[in-house]
Order: sequence, then structure tokens, then C-alpha cells
Amino acid sequence: MLASLLFIGPGAQAADAPPSADESWLRPYTGPTRTDIGATTLDGKVLCGYQGWFNTPGDGTSFGFSHWGSGFGRPEGGRFVVDMWPDVLEYDPHDLCEVPGLKMPDGSPARLYSAFRKGPVLLHCRWMRQYGIDGVFLSRFVSETADLARARHVNMVLANVRKGCHREGRVWAMMLDLSTGRRGSTALVMNDWKFLCDQVKVREDSRYLHHQAKPVVLLWGLGFQDRPWTPEEGEELVRFFKEDPKYGGVHLIGGIDPHWRTLSGASRSDAGWAKVYRSFDAISPWNAGRYRDDASMDRVRKDVWEADLAELKGLGLGYMPPAFPGFSWDHLRRTPPGTSMIARRKGMFYWRQFAIFKALGIRTVFVGMFDEVNEGTAIYKVANDVPVGKYFVTYEGLPSDYYLKLTGAATRMIRSEIPLSDEIPHDLPPPKE
Repeated sequence: MLASLLFIGPGAQAADAPPSADESWLRPYTGPTRTDIGATTLDGKVLCGYQGWFNTPGDGTSFGFSHWGSGFGRPEGGRFVVDMWPDVLEYDPHDLCEVPGLKMPDGSPARLYSAFRKGPVLLHCRWMRQYGIDGVFLSRFVSETADLARARHVNMVLANVRKGCHREGRVWAMMLDLSTGRRGSTALVMNDWKFLCDQVKVREDSRYLHHQAKPVVLLWGLGFQDRPWTPEEGEELVRFFKEDPKYGGVHLIGGIDPHWRTLSGASRSDAGWAKVYRSFDAISPWNAGRYRDDASMDRVRKDVWEADLAELKGLGLGYMPPAFPGFSWDHLRRTPPGTSMIARRKGMFYWRQFAIFKALGIRTVFVGMFDEVNEGTAIYKVANDVPVGKYFVTYEGLPSDYYLKLTGAATRMIRSEIPLSDEIPHDLPPPKE
């Protein structure tokens, strides 16, 4: 019995025990594979962040409606932590769970999905192919890997994403999120990457994204004031991912504060961070929520994007700024409806970011996020008809697939397949079969 507790890495098992049917992440993917999107370069790619953190009762875990909300069985109806309601019309009914006491406008039960079940994730990957989206950075909160139950969830989501990317010809890479609270340690991060290399074998997966012959990793969260890492720990992690003789050789992208050059804003001011930031192979300045209209976006263009590009060119480093379609987290923050909203303006807020990136010659863009309904930044199919008596942000009457179409068109613009335009194209292409 004790031998089964000697884990090589998070969610792993004893070396002499074969993977169970529930641990598909421990086997190489062997099913059908498409290669529509090349996996050898970041150049010309638009890649969405994918949270995959949603659960529902009966999905095979014990987490209830995790990341949707809690207490839905109570007489008062519980509390949501999402500000958007997913359009679930295309989901297999077996992958959906009814929310107790909640009805849609047509009288049908309100239902939600779990990313622990492969059906919803495979559907999301199919949407990516149909609408021309290159793939995902799979968000993995490293702190969750310290808990075996949560590790099982994040590993199953990984297996689902991997399978979906193979089936639909998309690419994927890891976004290791260091929002660990007090549980963070460099050993936890490094051990998780060792697990991903040794047990999951992500580097050997043909759909795993590489750049300059190196596996890509987005290391998100170093240097922020509200996260506990020190410059010394940052140096240790960068050195591990880039130089370790067995686990290094990574093309390492730093997801850091936009004021990384000046050690101001939400960046820690310790001088040691200047060296850490410049030791990445590429920079991804986290801008989501940092501008809300054209005027503030233009200030970020001058103070962040243009200034970053000027310095990074001299350093020979890459750049992957995020684009986000809008924002809202009123339920999460318990604020009145509309308090936190950054209006989408029927897609113009989102499109304008891509137009600026194209004008600046930026060739790789991170979309935050594909499925982030908690902060109202989702681009996947979101419902305009929401549960009766509840407040949710909608797509302003636009079709539920509008932002998928818009992201596909923006990808084509970044790749110069269509010309730069400050206006959204009149005829967005329909989804492919």
C-alpha cells in the first residue's frame, strides 16, 4: 500500500503499476491525428488561454459546481462566480448537469458542463478548427498539483485537450500558472514539469508546440506584487527551464506585469527582477483589464507595446501580447451588475487590439481567454438567453459564435492572409465542417 503513495510527480503513480482507465494522461496519445496547424513555430500564431477548470456534480469528481459557483441546492439558490452563461446547445446532454431550481427562458432546465468530461473539451477543440483558431495554452495552476484530487482533474483536462488538438489538428502548450498563494515553492513547479516530461511526455507529443526546436512553456506569475516569489526564486526557475541538462532546453515565455521594464505598476520593485524578466526567451505582458476604451488602449500602445518592442528588439527576445474581448467579474467580486464591465462594443474593442498588433508587426498573440466566463473574457459560444431571474453578460445580441469568427479573422490578419483593417470585416467566414 505504501508503494502506491510514492509519487514521481503530481498525479503520477508507482512505476510498476499500469495506468488505470482513468489516467489516460499517462499514456501517449495513439488515436487519429491531423496536422492542419504546424507545431514547429510560434510565428504567425494566435493561441487562446484555456482554463478548463469547470466541474459539475456527477462528472467523476467530488468538486460539485466548482468554478461555476456554490450552494445551488440551497433554498436561497446559491451564488455564481461566472459573469457569462455558456451556450450549451451543441453539447451532448450526457455531459451536462442541471442547476437545481434554475430555468432558461423557454422553461427548460439550466445546464452546465464539466471540463473533466472529454466531450465538452473535444467540442471546444472542434470549434477551434472550424473557426480557424490555432490552438491553446493550457492553463495549469501548479498549486493544484499538490493535491491528488485536484491533480487528477487538471491531468484529465490535459488529456482531453491533447486528444482534441490531435483530432482537430490544433497545437497546444503548457501555461504554468504560479498563482500559488502560500503553497508555492520552486520545487513544486520543477517537480510538476518533471512529471509532465517523464510521465505525460508532453515534449514528445507531435501536437505540442515547439519554437526554434524547443518545447514552448508560458511561465505565468513571476514578479507580480500579489504573488510571493522572490527574484532568487525567479532566477532558479528560469535557469531550470532553460539550462537543466535533462528537463531544460525550453523556449520560455514570461507572463509578467506590463511595467516589467520600469519595475512599476503591479510589478515588484526589487532590482533583481530586471535581470529575471530579461532572461526569458519571450515576454507576454499581462494587459487584461488594464485598459477599457480607445484612449487607454492608445496609452498602453505607446507606454507598453511600442516601448516593449523597442527594447526586446535590442535584446533579441520574442513578444506575445494578450488580446482580450471585454471584461466583467461582478459575481466573482460581489459587486452590483455592470460595476466592473469593460464593454465589448460588439467586437470593436477586441478587433482594435489585433489591428494595433498587426500595425506594430507583432506576429504572435495570446487570447485571454477561450473559456474564461468568470472574468467575462470568453470567446467561445456564450448564450444571449440566460437563466430566468439571473444577471449575466451577453454578446449584445450577436450570434453565440461571433467571437470565434472574429478570432479566426484576426488570426488571418496577423498572418497577412487578409489585409490590415481598422474595421471588422463585413463578411466573417462561416465555420468549416
